Amino acid sequence: MTYRIGLGIAPALGDLRTAGPGDTIVFLHDARERPDWPRYWEAAAVAVFRGAALTAVTA
Repeated sequence: MTYRIGLGIAPALGDLRTAGPGDTIVFLHDARERPDWPRYWEAAAVAVFRGAALTAVTA
């Protein structure tokens, strides 16, 4: 599954934390503007530790 995180779109934090092999997390260019950005960054770290891939879109 692909999880997209941006200012106006994001999965539930619990869903993101359970991501693993075969899943991809995409941080969109405006993701850091979210007021809950640190919580998503932490949840993504858990998912990457479990085997998910991470991509950051800068433009």
